[in-house]
Amino acid sequence: MSEAKFTPGPWRVRFGNIGHVTAENGALVSKCQRLTSLCNLQANARLIAAAPDLYGALERVVNVSAEIAPEAQDANVFADARAALAKAQGETP
Repeated sequence: MSEAKFTPGPWRVRFGNIGHVTAENGALVSKCQRLTSLCNLQANARLIAAAPDLYGALERVVNVSAEIAPEAQDANVFADARAALAKAQGETP
């Protein structure tokens, strides 16, 4: 897999009128605007902030599984995981 080209984590959430997700260096990663409810805004911001951690965890699962369960790789058990990583890397829409 190619190397990810996104702002490195960890990302943090700050709430005000808009849920800001920022990188460790303070760079703004995302603004979640209050389109429906405050609950949705907070949930969306938390999900976005978790993206680098989720990406890293999924990447480790795929890599380790190839080593400990090569038969699972042949059965495409991790196809969804690979597809999600590819989408995050911009390799698929």
